[in-house]
Amino acid sequence: MEVSPHFIAYEDTTSLPALAAAAHGTVLELGPGSGNQLQRYKTDQITAIYGVEPNAAFRAALTARIAALQLDALYVPVFCDVMDRAALERHGLVAESVDCVTSFGVLCSVEHPEQVVAQLWRLLKPGGELVVWEHAASADWVTWVVQKIWNLVWPVALDGCRLDRPIADILLKSADWEIVELREEGEKWSMMPRVSGILRKVQRG
Repeated sequence: MEVSPHFIAYEDTTSLPALAAAAHGTVLELGPGSGNQLQRYKTDQITAIYGVEPNAAFRAALTARIAALQLDALYVPVFCDVMDRAALERHGLVAESVDCVTSFGVLCSVEHPEQVVAQLWRLLKPGGELVVWEHAASADWVTWVVQKIWNLVWPVALDGCRLDRPIADILLKSADWEIVELREEGEKWSMMPRVSGILRKVQRG
């Protein structure tokens, strides 16, 4: 599975490059796939990036991409599910250990998104940031119905990806966040409207 130059070109027209550039400190990249985002990170403000990727089919493409961009000293691929605490701990990824998490087009396909968001919150330091760019359920009811129909085959064809997840609600109800910025992108009738922004971990009590 290789990096898609056409998809990278599309992403360049969105808010995604600026969001990736906001990553800082110790970063956990959720589901890097073949490494579409690696060139967008600002290495001078990052200590380390851990790319947590559960799909072993991306191993060769991701490691090749890391080498091609000369990020071997900075980027550590971690081939496991983000819910696998033991595997994460072997890389020092424990509670309150990361400054920033990036999630770009991933929450649509994880099996239990609420649990994943809670796990990301657990891994972040107090005040740490979750940076997101995800597609979500449409606010237009006609489009939403079409999304539901497409979902009969879409997840099978695209590795579990779902078109109809209420991503903003999932994010805000699964953990305690301060909204730094959170917005919708695209026309409301779009089949893949985006939710993007930055959430900051709040720890009360």
